[in-house]
Amino acid sequence: MVKPSSDIPEEMVSLAHALVETEALRSWFFALEALPVSVRSAAFAEMAAQMRAAGEDPGLSSAVATLVHPKMYESVLETVRKRCR
Repeated sequence: MVKPSSDIPEEMVSLAHALVETEALRSWFFALEALPVSVRSAAFAEMAAQMRAAGEDPGLSSAVATLVHPKMYESVLETVRKRCR
């Protein structure tokens, strides 16, 4: 059986899973929704840069960097909310 292709990178799936499974991380992620888009995006960009500088997992830092895009953040936010109901 052929697995259907997905447009969602595995790293983003892993990040969303961590958000669902870790209450403190999920609370932090939900709290970012209240920030202005520009501030939230800057926070994700800085976090990704710090992760890269610290030599953390490149895929995970890339997933965090992708969250600078408001539609991506909203998509992950919606997914996490649905899974936590």
